[in-house]
Amino acid sequence: MIAFKVEIDGEEFAVAGAEDWAVLSFHLNATRSDASEQPFGHLRTGVGGLSLPDANSVSHHFRWKDRDLNIGSRVVVTVVETDTPYAPVKRYRSDSTVQEDPFTEAEAREMRLQDYLELKKEFGAEHG
Repeated sequence: MIAFKVEIDGEEFAVAGAEDWAVLSFHLNATRSDASEQPFGHLRTGVGGLSLPDANSVSHHFRWKDRDLNIGSRVVVTVVETDTPYAPVKRYRSDSTVQEDPFTEAEAREMRLQDYLELKKEFGAEHG
């Protein structure tokens, strides 16, 4: 099968592919934040995709792990043929009939922690 082999700073990060892929995509994102002292808000990369419809006409999104980057990070993507891609970290339905959470439990917990830390910074000990 076709897959994307992703290397970051000389280390293999992912070999992302699936037998039933309809869309396979590599993402390299930079966001800006005027509130940040950095010239950017966030640098991040990841791989994801969408499956062909199954026997029930349902497609699934799938994604592999994401990773933060730094200024100077070197990212190399090679299109490869493989029988042994990495398993995606999450595969979930892509339809409005059944809504599945796109995040793993660990990812959801990390987001809740980040929300908590931001609220704690905003409100401090006054609501303690």
